[in-house]
Formats: sequence, structure tokens, C-alpha cells
Amino acid sequence: AMGMMTRLGMSNALLLLWLSAASALVVDLNTEHDGRSVFHITSFGYEENGVFQMELKDFVLLVPSSHHNEYTEEKTKNKLVFVLQHSGSGGVRIEEGTSEVCFHETQENVSQNDEIISLPFEVIADKKEFTWKSKISEPGSYHLYFSNCLPGTKIGFKVELTQYNLFHGTKVFLPAGKASLPIIYGTLCLAFVSSFVFWCMYLCKNHLYVVTIHLLMGVVALFKAFTLFSEAFEYHWLKTTGKPHGWNIAFYIFSFLKGMLLFTVIVLIGTGWSYLKPYLTERDKQVMLVVIVVQAMVNVAMVMLDETAPGAIGWLTWRDLLHLLDMLCCCAILLPIVWSIRHLTQASERDGKAARDAERLKQFRKFYMVVVAYIYVTRVVVFLLDATLPFEYTWLANVFSECTSLLFYVGTGWLFRPRGRNPYLVVGGEDDDNEEMDIEPVPMADNK
Repeated sequence: AMGMMTRLGMSNALLLLWLSAASALVVDLNTEHDGRSVFHITSFGYEENGVFQMELKDFVLLVPSSHHNEYTEEKTKNKLVFVLQHSGSGGVRIEEGTSEVCFHETQENVSQNDEIISLPFEVIADKKEFTWKSKISEPGSYHLYFSNCLPGTKIGFKVELTQYNLFHGTKVFLPAGKASLPIIYGTLCLAFVSSFVFWCMYLCKNHLYVVTIHLLMGVVALFKAFTLFSEAFEYHWLKTTGKPHGWNIAFYIFSFLKGMLLFTVIVLIGTGWSYLKPYLTERDKQVMLVVIVVQAMVNVAMVMLDETAPGAIGWLTWRDLLHLLDMLCCCAILLPIVWSIRHLTQASERDGKAARDAERLKQFRKFYMVVVAYIYVTRVVVFLLDATLPFEYTWLANVFSECTSLLFYVGTGWLFRPRGRNPYLVVGGEDDDNEEMDIEPVPMADNK
């Protein structure tokens, strides 16, 4: 399994290097043969006097050859437009669609506060470059759409979007609700580093009871700190220049390693490896393989999602695939915990061991609830917060997610900390020698 993890890590790193040039807050979108009637391109949180700038080039309108002469200036007038839609929160009204109802001609989709940018006929007919610049007067979250109200046609274009707020004359390329993220991620990085240092000190103090899983738990915390460190610098450069300057590569690499280690450690804890038994069963190995492969696929989907603009064809497919694979991985890591709970439930009914196994069962159920709560908060609640919070407070969703992760790391460490009378590590009498789940832990010197 470790060899497979290494190969997957190398392939992911090569993919990240290949895609690194595409990542930037300054959005570049290139679409071809696009038959969608409407699609969302990007969103940004503006303060008062924020700037929206668009540069459009190589616009192509593809029409049926038999009706080529029918698409005159009169017919195309106000039919091919960009819509800059104002919203109080971060929620997107529509992702994409092929409805026959014209998106920008319905009051449900467009209000008086929205800006409709209609393409001149010379841009449509002669592929002339088109530039548009707006100064935002009303703060809020703004969503940019392209709307095509010419049924049966397809379009193609290249567009570069530059969006920023002005604070005391300085350009800030992060949305209003994300401008504080560099400091927030830096602070959270220090919190995880402190947790890692405390964990190392605790392991040294209780070294006689330390097993391999305790060391792996420390490594996960360390890579989580590295991930936040690279993310803090990535957002710093995005804030000041609109581009990550290579820090997105570091973030993807550390995030991949952290995610792989985190899910692996959760699976190993759920199986009882190294602290209740020194080996993995064939069933445990199969779960490990599924988790490693799916987590690698999650990271590929995450990179593809981050490195392409939301308006690109296939972006929604990558997003849905990411969510599906992520939930599959989350379900997979729960299986070993459920199996251990079932095993301990059966073992607790046997004579002479009921008290000890009942205590272990209680602890495993606690761990199961902690994992379920962590998955629910970081996969469901955070997305709801990000979509519903006022635009200037969307940073709270990031803080909530990372603080939940910190509590999960600390809680798991507390449940499984090495100590002489840890209910996980207490060993009963001679009857336990043949029990798969009841093997006595040994000091690290012998546990190799």
C-alpha cells in the first residue's frame, strides 16, 4: 500500500506542475463550441469603489449554415450579453442551463441593481476585441454570467477578468469576505504547530506506551500545519497580485499528503492496528486500498476544479465528481470503526471480559461520533455557511472549518493518547491471547 501511495503521489505532483500556470484570481476563461444558454463564470465580493474589468477577444458565433444570413445586427441585438448580478450573499442563482427561457430577459434573474453588458455587433461579426470596466457603487457579492438568447447557436470566446477592491489606494485582489484569510491561515498554522509540539512532548513523557499509530498522528498534524502555511502564502500573493506565484503547487502537494495520511490514520485507528493488534486483516487492507485510491482521485478532481474557471465546460462535472468521491472516501473510513464496534459488542458479552470490552466499546462509539461530526461539519455545514453568510463574513466559513479540524485532531489525540490505563490499551488475563482485537501493545523499541 505504501508503494502505491508513493506512485500516486508522484503522478499527482506531475499533474500539479503541469497545471500550475493556470491558477490565478485574475480569471482567464477560454470556451469553444459552447451551446449552453447561460453559465456562471465567476463571483467576487466587492466593497464600495471596487473595480470589475473584462477583456474579451476572439468571439465566435456558430450558427446553422442554412440560416447564416439571418443573424443580422437587429436579430443579435441584446441577445448575447454578460450579466453582472448583485447579491447580498455568496450564493449563485444558477450554475448553467440550456433553457429556452432567456436568462437576462426575466425579472426573476435580473434586477435593477444588476448590470447587463451587451456585445456590440462588430464584436460578434468581426471578432473585434471588447473591453469593459465598471466601478462598483453598492457593496455586495457579484456573480458574472454569460447569457445566449439565440436558440440553436453556439459561441466561443476568450475572456480575462480582473477584479479587485481598493483600500487606501491599494489594490486587493481577494474578495471582501476573504481578504483576511492570509492572517487567519497563518494564525491557524501556529495553532497546529503548537499542537504538534505538545503532542511530541506528551509522547516523550509517556514513551513506554507509545506505538506506531501515535507517531503517525503527529505526522498528520505536522502536514496539516504545512498545508496551512502554504495556503497562507498563497492567499497573501493572491491578495496582493492576483496570482499565487507557485504557492498553489506547495498547497496541493501538502494537501494531498495530509489528506492521504489523515484518512489512512483514521482507518488504522478504526481497525485497532498497532495498539490492539500488530497486523491488518485482508478486509482491512482492502479498505486501505480503496481509501488511498479514492483520496488520490479526490485530489486530482480538486486540482482540476481549482485550476479552471467555473464557466468552463466540464467544471460542474469535476465539482460533482469531487463531492461524490469525497463522500465515498468518508463512508469508507467509517467501515473499520463499525466493524470494531460490532466485534467489541460481541466480545463484551463473553464471561470475564465484559467490563474491559464494554469500556473499549464506549470509547470506539465516541470515536465514531467524533468522525461523523467532523465529516458532517466540514462537508455540509461549511458549504451552507459559505453560501448563506453575508459577503463580508464568508471568511467565517473557513475559520469554522479549520477550527473544527483542530478540535477533531485534538479530540482524536486525547482519545488515543498513550497512557498506562488507557481503556484501549488495557490488557486482560491469559484469555486474551487468541483474540484478534486484544493484543498487548509493546514499547516502540520492540514495535518495528
